[in-house]
Amino acid sequence: MKKIIILILILACPALDATEWKTKTSPNFNLYYEGKWTPDSIMIELEKIFAKMRLNVSMFAPWMNKYKTNIYIYSSQENYLKGEFSPPTWSKGLAFYDKKAVIVYDTGDLVKLKSTIAHELTHLYFESYFSEKMKMPPQWLNEGLAVFMEDMTYDSQGPWKKALKFTMPEKYLKFSSFFNTRIEDLDSSEKISNWYLQAYGIVSYLYRPNKRLAFKNFCDLVREKYQIEKNLWDAYRFKTPSDLELEWKKWLLQEKDEKQEALKNDNSFGFKPFKQIEFSTGLGKNGH
Repeated sequence: MKKIIILILILACPALDATEWKTKTSPNFNLYYEGKWTPDSIMIELEKIFAKMRLNVSMFAPWMNKYKTNIYIYSSQENYLKGEFSPPTWSKGLAFYDKKAVIVYDTGDLVKLKSTIAHELTHLYFESYFSEKMKMPPQWLNEGLAVFMEDMTYDSQGPWKKALKFTMPEKYLKFSSFFNTRIEDLDSSEKISNWYLQAYGIVSYLYRPNKRLAFKNFCDLVREKYQIEKNLWDAYRFKTPSDLELEWKKWLLQEKDEKQEALKNDNSFGFKPFKQIEFSTGLGKNGH
């Protein structure tokens, strides 16, 4: 009987490499972390992130309320890059929806660690919804929602929302071309930065508090068959991406006017979006 129990425990454990993982658990997470590094209060922070995820993305991944998500935190970027998960050298994290796992590394900055974990968790939950149809979400929608949730981890107004208020409209791509543009098509950090900010801004508009059902319907339609004009019409009654662009820019003006004076005196006004950007590649394994 003892041998059977031991075998079951071995099979139930996640595959590990030479890393000496230590563990912590909470109602919704299994945390694996390295060596002497102790994530002070990290479980409390993870549960705070989960509460936001449950409110905003559980409709895409109802399993998140039933099964725990595995979080791996390496103690350094060097260990992360050398670890078993083989991340791209430029990535800050990985999401494996088949393993219900997110992999990140510690930089010594808890605020940034929380935002990265939230970003990766969003990919995990959102991509699991598309994987039911053996598909991946459009890149702009996937990254836009991930940044949207990342920005919610900040105690005050997040840096992406602040950047959105001050970026000049001419920095953005025309919507008629934006939805067909991929990160790989862009040739500078500034263009990539603005692409992420635009993706975040569009998701923020489509997922306004009074449009939650419309956003879920839009994602259902996109998952069934991605035809941006038809999807926008069926969910929001926009005939073309250009019509959406017109209304989006009106909304941006309202957002800018709302707290512009207060933000001018904010110390984070110099926020550089490209320093926060994440990248995605692959089906079922995302490097960000």
